[in-house]
Amino acid sequence: MILKIKKVYIATSKNIADYDNITFINGDICKVIEEERKKEGKDIFLFGGGIVIDNFIKADIIDEYIIGIIPTILGNGRSLFLGNNPKIDLKLDDYIVDNGITILRYSKR
Repeated sequence: MILKIKKVYIATSKNIADYDNITFINGDICKVIEEERKKEGKDIFLFGGGIVIDNFIKADIIDEYIIGIIPTILGNGRSLFLGNNPKIDLKLDDYIVDNGITILRYSKR
């Protein structure tokens, strides 16, 4: 069996050299990912918080949102998304509840 190693992109504010299958991006992450998506023609999984995902929301290049809810009250906590974003209507496509953790999968309507 041949395993294909996936490419990994890491957004960083530092200038770090790429190695193996890991590419460090310290610039316009949306531009780099869009170019890669056009070149490879593949789905790209973006994992991150509000700061990383904010540029993708504003560029309107997210097709599917997968949101995990872990039942912990953080008090003040952090916002899931940053402010000043456009309204995006979503449709719940699937959900999983396991051990109190809920995973919601949404697509744009």
